[in-house]
Amino acid sequence: MGRMPTLAVTGAHGKTGQAVITACRGTWQIRALARNKGQAERLHSSGCEVVIGNMANSATLAELFQDADAAYHICPNFHPGEVEIGTLVAAKADKVDRLVYHSVLHPQTQKMPHHWRKLLVEEILLEARPSKTTFVRSAPYIQNLKPYIEKASGDGRLVLPYSVDARTAMVDLLDVGRAASVLLDSDLEAGSGWDLCGVASISHREIAALLTRLTRNTVTCHEEPAPDGTPHEVQMMFSYMNEYGLEGSTQQLRALVGDPTPLESTLQGLLPELEDPTS
Repeated sequence: MGRMPTLAVTGAHGKTGQAVITACRGTWQIRALARNKGQAERLHSSGCEVVIGNMANSATLAELFQDADAAYHICPNFHPGEVEIGTLVAAKADKVDRLVYHSVLHPQTQKMPHHWRKLLVEEILLEARPSKTTFVRSAPYIQNLKPYIEKASGDGRLVLPYSVDARTAMVDLLDVGRAASVLLDSDLEAGSGWDLCGVASISHREIAALLTRLTRNTVTCHEEPAPDGTPHEVQMMFSYMNEYGLEGSTQQLRALVGDPTPLESTLQGLLPELEDPTS
């Protein structure tokens, strides 16, 4: 029986990393990067080999990528050092056969600096290793709506910090993991980018209508300013979405994994479980 290939994953403890690890476990031996011992224990308990350290540290990345067959690089959203980290990844993963970089839908958007930084990293990786790098450009996760949906389940108000009619693409984390697995396992050409959108275009008004049907209780949608203290770049994102939205196409995700997970089933899974009054 042959050796199971090793997949190195940065940002392994976050929701993106967990989706990728879940989808790739069984095909790959996962070597996960953890920031601290607590994360390391949780990753190790799920069967991962673990490296503890900071992805901005050159020695940590060298240890993570040593003898790895493939790598999936995830830098936290809004990380101010993402470009510098991308430069280190390009240098330390130079012998890895395939690197998938987790970018974002429409990275060419200068009005959202955290998107623009990801485009700069794409450029760095493409110049460093053009035939060995693939870009995953993910739409916002449907799962990001969870706290808003939980609140709406209680008071019937879906409240978000930009226009209820702004239209955005979205994707289920399950489909992100499925697509990552295909891109890592297949003979698809590297050097290209894949937009991952399970829903091409939807507004909060439409999501509220779906929640009304799913819960059989009226859910209305509302725009309210983000709370005081919201980081400036997050406010910039809300302002951009308010004015322009963030629409995409489902075609590339469909080419990789077939039909996306239905939006209704994802939303249903985000609704809090109601207690049975008879129990």
